[in-house]
Amino acid sequence: MSEVLATAEFSSVIHNNEVCEEIVKWGNKNGYPLTKAKLYNSLGGAYVGFAPGYLIKATRRPPVPGGWDVTKETGEANRFILKMIEEYKKEGLTMEMEEKWYESYGTYLRDLKVTGHPILINAFEDFIENMR
Repeated sequence: MSEVLATAEFSSVIHNNEVCEEIVKWGNKNGYPLTKAKLYNSLGGAYVGFAPGYLIKATRRPPVPGGWDVTKETGEANRFILKMIEEYKKEGLTMEMEEKWYESYGTYLRDLKVTGHPILINAFEDFIENMR
C-alpha cells in the first residue's frame, strides 16, 4: 500500500525517451533527490525513480489532454513478511539490517545478515525466495 506525498504534471511535449531525465530533474528541484529513473513494465509501464524512502513515478495520461501524471509515493513493508520474520526470530534466527544503502540496477537496497542454525537459515531463504 502506498501513500501519495506529492503530485505534479509534465507537459505532453516530453517524450518517452526524455521522461526519465525529467523525473530526476523534478525530484532534485523539489527536494526529492534521485540519481536515476527507468521504465518498469511491472508497474503498468510507468517510469520510476527509487530512493531509500520514496519513489517518483510518471504515468502517461490519455492522448487528450496528454502529458504525464507524476507522483511521489512512499510505502510500507508487506505485513505478512514482517510477521514471518518475527516468527523466525522466535525460532532462534538473529537478523541485522545494514544501515548503509546501495544502488543496484536503479533500485536502492540494504543487506540483511542472518545467523542461526543452517536448517533455519535455509528455511528462511526458501521463504524469501518464494515471496518474489
